[in-house]
Amino acid sequence: MACEDLGYREFTQALEKRLGNRRAPLGATIGLTDRCNLRCVHCFVHDPAQDHLLRTRELQTEQWFDIFDQLAEAGCIWMLWTGGEILLRTDFVDLYRYAKQKGFLITLFTNGTLLTPDLIALLQEWYPVLVEVSLYGLTPETYEKVTGVGGAYERCMAGIHGLVEAGVPLRLKSMAMTLTKEELPAMYEFAADLGVQFYHDGMIWQPFHDKDIRHLRLSPEEVVALDDLHPLSESEFRRVYHRHKQILATGSGYDPERLYNCGAGFRSFYIDPYGGLGLCQAARPTLYDLTKGTFREGWKALGEYRENTRAARRFPCMDCEIAGVCRRCAARSIQEHGEPEAVVEFACEVAHLRVKHYHLDDDGENVAGKDENHGQE
Repeated sequence: MACEDLGYREFTQALEKRLGNRRAPLGATIGLTDRCNLRCVHCFVHDPAQDHLLRTRELQTEQWFDIFDQLAEAGCIWMLWTGGEILLRTDFVDLYRYAKQKGFLITLFTNGTLLTPDLIALLQEWYPVLVEVSLYGLTPETYEKVTGVGGAYERCMAGIHGLVEAGVPLRLKSMAMTLTKEELPAMYEFAADLGVQFYHDGMIWQPFHDKDIRHLRLSPEEVVALDDLHPLSESEFRRVYHRHKQILATGSGYDPERLYNCGAGFRSFYIDPYGGLGLCQAARPTLYDLTKGTFREGWKALGEYRENTRAARRFPCMDCEIAGVCRRCAARSIQEHGEPEAVVEFACEVAHLRVKHYHLDDDGENVAGKDENHGQE
């Protein structure tokens, strides 16, 4: 019997349909390091690259090998490697080759400034699903304002062009903020000329440290207006909006009193650089120490935490009909306001504007305008 030839998206959809509402640890976000060689003004994970204490705390090569073995045995398929800057790991080549030989489908997040011909040759030999390179400006001046490092723009561009020439699957991305707004249209043109995808994200969240970066945010109106730069924005927002409405209508796997109704702890999970297992990178601290136990034990603990972590009070987001296009979650509420039930006003305003902008409510009810206070009690 011949195997069916499926594309990446078709394979994912078929697997999701087959699993139904069963929990399965399909996707891992792997935080290789919290250290970074850049000092981006908006970032919440950019500890100094040469921080010796953090470097000694990070999992050793063999410890990561053991975790990869356990993940493969548990049925994990996808990995997203992120940081910090993943290429600061001196054992990156060994880790990547080992994980690829285990059969994982790997996406890499990097700022691209540390890519070398040898690393690009490795990625050409062992293709990732995708390399996503963050582009923080299309001029050296803007790039340096965001990253705080002179000369990094040229290194980033060299890495991008090296990946393109090698034919490595590549996507570029950028944060939409006050410092980058004017160059975003040109970034889309730059990516199109290279023949690669590009997208931007205007949802800047408060970092875990004390620095307030909300002045870097664009207004909700500016965020939504910039959506039109991306050709797939409308179709994607329509998809998630109507999917969420269907979930609300059927009640399939959705519990409004459970704080975590996303895929975190259900189909996905996060492992930090020190062996901590958690729901996602935004939901800190982690919940289980993999250096003292097994992944199967940790996955069970995540499920129990996800199921038993309930809202302490009723709050507007619990029954919101447009949550499908809102980026607020319990973890982001904690980041912004220190409590999981808090409304994140910025995310709420953007979501309402998107519903109105794309005329998403096709049922005749003026959802976008029915709450003038955008979720305030």
